[in-house]
Amino acid sequence: MTGGAFRRFEEKLARYTDPVETGTALHALAATIIPARLFTLTAINMSAGHVRRVYSSHPDVYPLLGTKPLVIDDWFRAMQTERRITAINTAAGMEGQFPDLALIRSLGCNSSLSVPVMAGNDLLGTINALDAEGSYPQAMVERAADLIIPALAVFLILRGHFEL
Repeated sequence: MTGGAFRRFEEKLARYTDPVETGTALHALAATIIPARLFTLTAINMSAGHVRRVYSSHPDVYPLLGTKPLVIDDWFRAMQTERRITAINTAAGMEGQFPDLALIRSLGCNSSLSVPVMAGNDLLGTINALDAEGSYPQAMVERAADLIIPALAVFLILRGHFEL
């Protein structure tokens, strides 16, 4: 991560006037670290049993809407217990993983990356990046981990302003 990109991110967080700007700032920082044609942030509210998209690079097709029920499956448990960053790098690997796969593919995405963001043993949310097939090899997964602390700041700011 370049110092300049991190400094610009920090400045945006220090000076935001609308909390949603924090997601935009994280997206700009992420663009210097990982590729992403589609970039979203999903907040998780365990006690309420739901998730909410709190940032979208494509609000026209992935808007910030209401909540969706939390699905606790093997993927979710791996994020929550192991803090596992999950990458799918092939179109075939994405089959059956996304109910909106046709829309995802229409954006030119055939790989995905999910980065869990935790604090105090609480899964606050995920960074979700999608890009062209093969975009997230192991080296890119390791680079994506550099976004966890900045994303933690964003999720904590958003929790202070919205009921997630």
